[in-house]
Amino acid sequence: MHINLRNLEAINELPLEKVMLNQNQLRRLEAIDRWLREIRDSEEFRQLEYSPDVMLGDAIQAVGELIDFHVPYDSKPLNFTDEEWHSYLEQKPVMHIRRIIPWRKKINSFIQGAASEIAILSLLTTGFMAVGTIFCHGVDRIEESRGEEYQPTWIYNAKIFEGSAIASIAVFLGASLTGACAAADKNDD
Repeated sequence: MHINLRNLEAINELPLEKVMLNQNQLRRLEAIDRWLREIRDSEEFRQLEYSPDVMLGDAIQAVGELIDFHVPYDSKPLNFTDEEWHSYLEQKPVMHIRRIIPWRKKINSFIQGAASEIAILSLLTTGFMAVGTIFCHGVDRIEESRGEEYQPTWIYNAKIFEGSAIASIAVFLGASLTGACAAADKNDD
């Protein structure tokens, strides 16, 4: 490949085109400068033991020099009104982090929530069934004291309540075990 030195010299003699920042870019730089100064002057930043190769002061200086370098000729019309500009400057940078929960964790969470609800409901049911059993046994004793008019209907009701209480305890134990298994799987991660 052959390079013509005359063409290379001609390229160096071309006038440089000066590209300037528009007003919105300048305003953003001014906002950055203000935010960097706020961070640098904050009490929290002073407490950090932070000593990188480039300090915040260097960044502030670089932004300031860029703002000072700008000559506002050929500036484009403003896109902001003064009120919009002041509200823009007052905005603080916000980082939005979207937390993605894997399906496995969602299922575990659902199982744990359902198991805890079922366990609570079955405990309440057990309590009511135990009270019903005691009530039916008490009424049966009262009926037994009548003598020959005694009808064993209340003892059958007591057995129904007693069986329901035992079944409800079994549901409670099953829900508790299911919730414990789901919680153990969560702790393994």
